[in-house]
Amino acid sequence: MYKDIFVSLLAGLVCLACLTVPAQGVAARSTTRQLIIRLQDDGTRNAASVRPKATLPGLTLPDGRQLTYVRSLDDGSIVVQLPETVSLEQANALVSTLVQAHEVRSAQVDKRLYPALVPNDTNYTDQWYLFQDTAGIRMPAAWDQSTGSAGIVIAVLDTGILPHRDLDPARILTASGYDFISDTVSANDGDGRDSDPTDPGDAVLAGECGPGDPLMNGDSSWHGLLVTGIIAATSNQTNIDIAGIDFKARVLPVRVLGKCGGLVSDIADAIRWAAGLSVSGVPLNANPADIINLSLAGAGACTPLEQNAIDAAVGAGAVVVVAAGNDGQDVANFSPANCNNVVTVGAISRTGSIASYTNRGIQVDLVAPGGDGPTQNDDLLTLWNTGTTTAGNDILAFTQGTSFTTAQVSAVASLMRAVNGSLGPASIKDILCKTARNFPDASCDGSLCGVGVLDATAALAGAADPASVAGNTGCGVIKSRSGGGGGGCAIQRTTRALDPLLPLWLLAGFIGLSRRSR
Repeated sequence: MYKDIFVSLLAGLVCLACLTVPAQGVAARSTTRQLIIRLQDDGTRNAASVRPKATLPGLTLPDGRQLTYVRSLDDGSIVVQLPETVSLEQANALVSTLVQAHEVRSAQVDKRLYPALVPNDTNYTDQWYLFQDTAGIRMPAAWDQSTGSAGIVIAVLDTGILPHRDLDPARILTASGYDFISDTVSANDGDGRDSDPTDPGDAVLAGECGPGDPLMNGDSSWHGLLVTGIIAATSNQTNIDIAGIDFKARVLPVRVLGKCGGLVSDIADAIRWAAGLSVSGVPLNANPADIINLSLAGAGACTPLEQNAIDAAVGAGAVVVVAAGNDGQDVANFSPANCNNVVTVGAISRTGSIASYTNRGIQVDLVAPGGDGPTQNDDLLTLWNTGTTTAGNDILAFTQGTSFTTAQVSAVASLMRAVNGSLGPASIKDILCKTARNFPDASCDGSLCGVGVLDATAALAGAADPASVAGNTGCGVIKSRSGGGGGGCAIQRTTRALDPLLPLWLLAGFIGLSRRSR
């Protein structure tokens, strides 16, 4: 009977030689050469009589090769070795066939487990938001599932980009990016729209931005660099600075915010363009974004222009991730966080409590660590620049705000799409919400902070197997809402600033940027 079991199970399979994936085409962590099989009692007794490393009599595969007996386990299972290494996907296909046989109680892949990836970046230990048990997003185990794909593009619609020693120029699509700021004063680079997304600085003089703006001078924020650092700082390669969440995705810098913020009309055009859609007078984007990061906010209802642009981008396949904003108010009063078809992200502190500054309410989908505490070490470490007006030297800085919780969600969404390229915007949002973990502090609940805290490990596992989270409670899929130069490792630790570009105030005809520091 023992012989007959395996002949009947394997005779219909494609030969393993035909299934073999060359070693150079499969990462070692995605392969196996062993299965664990539990037979009915008669088969188990027969297997126990076979010597280890001996071929199992009669267990011939369709191509004539045999399986090798490895050992018996205490629960009555046996470990068998395949003739060659196969991918986990192929091994799971063999398991699926085995478990259909009446004589087989169970079967599973004998996969390998590994220590969780810990990047070698020198300041990784200061990035508590990636690994801390209480409020961190659990990146180390997530990186064991995927560190990203160069085929994924994340568009960062922000102040533009600066080079930094901890950014890989090959991953920052500066030459393909675009500057959508049409107002020459706000652009601060001598012209209007052009193909250069470099950040020239957004420093302002007291009162320069008009009524409602703080009556004080404001230094350049380098906000696009801060956000990009969270997403894509070079990880586990350079032994310097910090680890970005996505090791491989390319970042498309799209400049929409300058002095005094950015116009809704410019931002709406940029959203469309980033998704690969045509915009009059602008060359077509050759690198359509999988993820669009909007770390910006302005007071008021979602405008038809914003909503139409977001709907078009989502329809083109882009996931649109948006900051809740930093005013400590109801997110329903701030766009684009209150628009339809977006993933709206709030903030919690290192202790897990709701961040004092974050916008909140039922339109928040989930939260991530944004910094908020008595010391700088309670905030988020990312890439920055010493320049107060124009660019200076590369440094690191601690900062806080929903801009950076948004960046975390965008980067994890990018990893999810790297794991499963078939996931659309609705599925990615659904999985993000259904895998969010419980709030660690009672100050957050569903009426304020969405469904839970971003959990990268669970999100990637859910992306790999969406059916595994199908029964979980989440915030739902995309749907309508109710209502509207330096060479050394210098770290700036003396200035602790709230997200320097949020909130954006709605001024006459444009959204004005308000900078706050404390």
